[in-house]
Amino acid sequence: MFLNEELYFEITLEGLKSELKRFVKFLKSGELDDFFEIPSDYIVPDDGYSACADDEETSVVFTNDEIGVEVSDFAPEEFLDVFCKAARALDVTGHFYDINDEEYSFTSAAGSDSYQHGDEFCDELDEEAYKEEKDED
Repeated sequence: MFLNEELYFEITLEGLKSELKRFVKFLKSGELDDFFEIPSDYIVPDDGYSACADDEETSVVFTNDEIGVEVSDFAPEEFLDVFCKAARALDVTGHFYDINDEEYSFTSAAGSDSYQHGDEFCDELDEEAYKEEKDED
């Protein structure tokens, strides 16, 4: 699946603060710049993040806060191959969508460096249209 024009996303990462700090460092490192640039305001720590110890559970939301990122095309699967490997110590849930309301949701459990594709359809007609489109490809 490819998402086009403007990309929107919201990804929640949960786990030990020490692992979240390591992952935030990865996000800021530029390793994902081949997909899109990541300003610091895309990284939103939980309200209690700064107060908790490194060995306590907390969360961070990685989101562009409904301000679209301009992309010519974006392959969620390619992005998630890199993203989930770096986040393998965290529980990750999220979704991407574009200006055409194409949506891609996913989950990745802590301990895994891969992801599961989430529910994509709102009703049976959407699912049938998706199957027909896949058959045409």
